[in-house]
Amino acid sequence: MIAEDHPRGTPRGSGSRRSLLPSRGFLSATTVPAVMALAALVLVGCAGVATDAPPASVSLERPDLPSTLPTVTVSLPEPAGPNPYTDGIKVGSFLGGETRRFYGLGPVPETLEVIWRTHIGSGTTGGTASSAGPVTWSGTGWTGQPALVRDGGKLYLIVGGFDHNLVKIDASTGEELWSYEFDDVIKGSPTVFRMPDTGKLAVVCGSRRGFPRAIGDASIAPVRCVDFETGEELWRLTAPRTRSYSRDADSSPVLIGDTLYVAIETGHVYAVDPTRTEERGGHRWPVITAEQLLLGDERASSHGGNLVLESSPSVIGDTLYLASGAGHVYGPALDTLEVVWDYWIGSDLDGSPVTTEDGFILQAVEKQYISANGGVLKLDPSKDPNEALVWYFPTANRGLADWQGGVIGSVAVNDEYGSGLTRPALAAFTAIDGNLYVVSQDETEGTATSPQGEAGVPRPKVVFETAVGGGISSPIMVDDYIIQAGYGAAVNVYKIDYEAEGGVALTDRSGKEWTVGVTKVASFTGAGSYESTPIVWQGRIYVGSRDGFLYCLGDPDYEQPTMPEAP
Repeated sequence: MIAEDHPRGTPRGSGSRRSLLPSRGFLSATTVPAVMALAALVLVGCAGVATDAPPASVSLERPDLPSTLPTVTVSLPEPAGPNPYTDGIKVGSFLGGETRRFYGLGPVPETLEVIWRTHIGSGTTGGTASSAGPVTWSGTGWTGQPALVRDGGKLYLIVGGFDHNLVKIDASTGEELWSYEFDDVIKGSPTVFRMPDTGKLAVVCGSRRGFPRAIGDASIAPVRCVDFETGEELWRLTAPRTRSYSRDADSSPVLIGDTLYVAIETGHVYAVDPTRTEERGGHRWPVITAEQLLLGDERASSHGGNLVLESSPSVIGDTLYLASGAGHVYGPALDTLEVVWDYWIGSDLDGSPVTTEDGFILQAVEKQYISANGGVLKLDPSKDPNEALVWYFPTANRGLADWQGGVIGSVAVNDEYGSGLTRPALAAFTAIDGNLYVVSQDETEGTATSPQGEAGVPRPKVVFETAVGGGISSPIMVDDYIIQAGYGAAVNVYKIDYEAEGGVALTDRSGKEWTVGVTKVASFTGAGSYESTPIVWQGRIYVGSRDGFLYCLGDPDYEQPTMPEAP
């Protein structure tokens, strides 16, 4: 069932249209569980999301019944995620904020029908390594994950598209409420945050540098901050020329305390005060409190100028972590942005460093610039970089567009959804070789050769592997499910069974043994491929496609729960 398509309306908030070397080559477009009676009483909390701390139990009074009846007290476990019933930021940034491991709140639908679809459209940008000159892209791209906010009791999505526009959408209907026009296509994901001084919601997002602007144009400012309510521009941030081939902004910023951390493909990372601005040239510019240029070693020639920061920053303690096209995972200090940790891999790195609940980093590795295979690394940032490698999972080499293999997107983990002492800790990723992989975070089996060519490195135990056509979209893990989208033109839902007959034997961190199996339970095939990363919220999957549309998928008979009125 397809609800009415929602074409783009007249923008209320807008930026002025302005835009070659590429930062990413793209391919051309081509039963929900019933609501539990007490589900509305669950108050949930997630690290990195500002919300009131949930109580350990909820007391329910029935004033309409005789007073002789006792008060009913129900103790409920605390699932992952922010309180779904209160106003606030729910999925605030790419992969859920500074940990990069929160993807929404279940239930995850096992029926995938189109609830609504909204037309994103198409836009023109510069060429790629496989397509010189101007090109037209449709829909949403890498990373392209929507942000989700509840405001005034209603759910809203914020998403950027290849049509150059950042849009606010009613999550229940798909209706566009405002749009802000950038100077070029938007490949990355927006970040929603509260202004530290006023508490008002704002949205910050980046785009490609501006079409058809030359790389040396002094006016390039790809990062924009707009008002969540109106879409009106609050400020913009420039991208200075460096030895990097790019002045794009694909990374999703993160707010830590009163400081917004922004990474740009020039190799710069900025600490910005989003509340203090100054006027220059008819626009507002934020006050930069610290900055660092992360270009790596002298790799401008060996990496073809690929010294970019496409990854979104993550945080452990007082350190920011970013992956660079120069082949480094950098660890700048939050206060000064001075690099205090630096792990060299050597390949192109686009995927964001994902931090695990127990303090490790999972990093996707491309095949480019290295003789070994690309894949996924587990790193221990508490150790000296020379001793930080925990395990490596190599993927098969395969040419696709301008990629040679490895993993382009980010790694998903189940840490916020029952891992640790209650379930084996898992990681999932989609590789250019055409497969979706699920591996153990903790247990290894056999050895591999590292990206640096070191043999005998531990290899994680494989739980599941299946052909999906490959992709650069990051899979997500919510509750006992994996949602994956990619170049197979399908959105797939897989169920994780931790007590599967004939499953892979794993042990959780409490010592309990499990047999883990993974089964596909739902699939939706659209009219185009998927480069964007989905989110899940209470029985709905939201994901953008290269066919020009943003989709809301789920069971049309399922009604999302609402907070009951107080008696």
